[in-house]
Amino acid sequence: MSKYKYLLCLSVATVLLSFSSLAAHAAEPKSLEQLLSDLKAAQPENVVTLEREIERRWSLSGSYSVDLLFQKGEDAFKAKDFEAAIEHFSAVIEFAPEFAMGWFARSRAFMAVDYDGPALEDLERALQIDAQNYLAILALAQMFEYLGHSDLALAAYEEVLNIHPHLNAARESKARLDSRLADQNI
Repeated sequence: MSKYKYLLCLSVATVLLSFSSLAAHAAEPKSLEQLLSDLKAAQPENVVTLEREIERRWSLSGSYSVDLLFQKGEDAFKAKDFEAAIEHFSAVIEFAPEFAMGWFARSRAFMAVDYDGPALEDLERALQIDAQNYLAILALAQMFEYLGHSDLALAAYEEVLNIHPHLNAARESKARLDSRLADQNI
């Protein structure tokens, strides 16, 4: 092989390796922290995709069996069988106590049957595990508002918007609460 052909092959191989390295780096999934950071700065057209990926990751416990129990709880919740949902989510929590979404999901089921104390305890536990879970913070804000703690609700809505500035439910609830509090101060 001539010296020029050798150098050409070496150059082509170097370029291919560089592209291969770049492609491998681009294919690496983003961390949850990076997705949350991206969500904070996202353009409106990217928000739904980021939300779905974040919430998909939150919904995975790391165990197929626990994920199956979690899905059964979600199905029961959607069917408005809240007692069955509580049972399924309680099993999830028993098998995966560090799975924040198990605690959050059970809190939703507790709220649906007006078990406010247990719902608040589960939200607190979910947020101890994952303080960035904007769904749990939103539920906490709604719970505070329902219980008449407007100042705590307002602070929680602000925290949700700090993490996820595009979350319409939090923006609308905060605006409604701001307006109501302004009317009371007149």
